[in-house]
Amino acid sequence: LPKTSKRNIAANKRTMKEAEAARAAKENELLAVRFGIETKEPSAMRIGEAIDEYEKITLDKGDASTACNIRSMKKAVDAYRGLDTKVVDIDESYCDGLVDFLHKDYTAQFGKISMTTARAYIYLFSSTLNNAVANGIIGVNPLRFVNIHGRITRERPLKKFLTVDEIKILMNTPCPVMSRPQVKQVFMLSIFTYLSYPDILTLKWKDIKTNEGKTSIAVHSRKTSVPLTDASMRWLPDTTNHRGLVFKGLPQRTEVNNILRKWGEKAGLEQTLNFRLAQNTFIYLLLTTGTDIGTVSCMLGLTPKTMRGYMKMMTANQRK
Repeated sequence: LPKTSKRNIAANKRTMKEAEAARAAKENELLAVRFGIETKEPSAMRIGEAIDEYEKITLDKGDASTACNIRSMKKAVDAYRGLDTKVVDIDESYCDGLVDFLHKDYTAQFGKISMTTARAYIYLFSSTLNNAVANGIIGVNPLRFVNIHGRITRERPLKKFLTVDEIKILMNTPCPVMSRPQVKQVFMLSIFTYLSYPDILTLKWKDIKTNEGKTSIAVHSRKTSVPLTDASMRWLPDTTNHRGLVFKGLPQRTEVNNILRKWGEKAGLEQTLNFRLAQNTFIYLLLTTGTDIGTVSCMLGLTPKTMRGYMKMMTANQRK
């Protein structure tokens, strides 16, 4: 059908699935004839037995962790339709229902499973069926025709950030290593500019420009510029020598991380300080002041997919 509507596109996909299943079955039949393989009667193997067989193969390879996950997957399949279903009777409809069951309904011993776990169970179930294909139990894995990725997605941890109160605490807490005051300066600058540590290492005074009363920093790694506010400019070195690097003599990254850890502990913060946390905090500050998502995305060169992660961060914070 011409791809002029969603209905036609969906119909084409169904047709292609049916055609692929028919092609696979015919291919299996032709190969059996060509190589003199006797056509077997449909196997009576049940899905519980197939899972046990796949678990044994995994254990024989020494992968006890995956074998444990296979046993957990078996419990989920049992809760779905039991373990007596014949492997040859497992079709696209069965697999489609299993995906929905794991995604929405299945409750394990300690509660509803996460989407990440549901996805892992589906992959293990698919491997079980692939093993059945390899052993000639079935001709094709029916999970090949089921949309999984659009329904069960990996869970990503919420992006961490510092609240306004935590930022104020840091501002009022001296750097624990008095000989390295620049570490506090660069971290606070990152919070108010989104600059990464590599960006700060290569930052030069000539990258800071003022035009019509507005000061900005050119970020060469992203081929963009970030405005400098009064809150961010106070963390620039107080010097009259505006040549070369802005921050000279910064310690190695490992020493910086160690100082940040001590500083955070001294400030009584639960989160470990790092520059990714500082960058997330910058976006948090922008969004809480009402900056449009599109503006943030354009200014920082972030994709819509990345911005969705930051919006989840905001939504989770509003629930607290």
